[in-house]
Amino acid sequence: MRDYAKLQRDIHKTLGIDLTAYKEQQMRRRINQWLDRYRLASYDELVQTLVQDREHRAKFVEYLTINTSSFFRDTRVFDVIEEVVLPDISANRRPRIWSAGASIGAEVYSIAILMREARFTPGLLLATDLDEAVLEKAKTGIYLPSQVNGMEPKYLSKYFKQLDNGNWAIADSIKNMVVFKQHDLLKHPYERNFDLILCRNVFIYFTSETQKRLITKFVHSLNPTGYFIVGSAEQIMDPASFGLRRVSYCIYQKSA
Repeated sequence: MRDYAKLQRDIHKTLGIDLTAYKEQQMRRRINQWLDRYRLASYDELVQTLVQDREHRAKFVEYLTINTSSFFRDTRVFDVIEEVVLPDISANRRPRIWSAGASIGAEVYSIAILMREARFTPGLLLATDLDEAVLEKAKTGIYLPSQVNGMEPKYLSKYFKQLDNGNWAIADSIKNMVVFKQHDLLKHPYERNFDLILCRNVFIYFTSETQKRLITKFVHSLNPTGYFIVGSAEQIMDPASFGLRRVSYCIYQKSA
């Protein structure tokens, strides 16, 4: 029998990641798949390997934090961002925007591209993630051909350059708009006074209690009438209880 409660304690001590905040069945399945992949016989052997092998530890953290993203992911959401949200928050001011759980940076760079197209200037375009390794990848702004699939050709030709190896590098003019920081949503304090916060496809891995706690903290970090955007599988069932109203699919606005 694998002692998951002990693993939770060991992972928290070794990596600082609180597994109790995540849905147990989903997380156990992912960890067990990792054990099978690396032929580790037990949770104790996993923890021992994490302590002794820095490379294994880095790979495990990246795997555990589930870094998947793509440019302009979910066009229904980005259409509203482009046509409603960004013009609203950029009227007569430089908005503060936060992409939480930024992964490889595709989401925040998509926002940067739309702002550049509309000639809006952000006061802050912040991208955070728990995984420092994936943030380093995001900072380089280099993407595989598969990661830019589906992007409108006008954006690809205007804001990317194809390298000799076939990968695509995003323009410095876009890259330099973004500030990347390591941040643990469960432990670290949240910055304040944002006009737009995106936290998409992150809540689905947390328990309902953790989701409620994080939504409350995000709303507290928003300016009045600021926007909060979640993933397609993360609809907020009672937005009014958090001081939000539903604006559109996946998009909510804080009350004035």
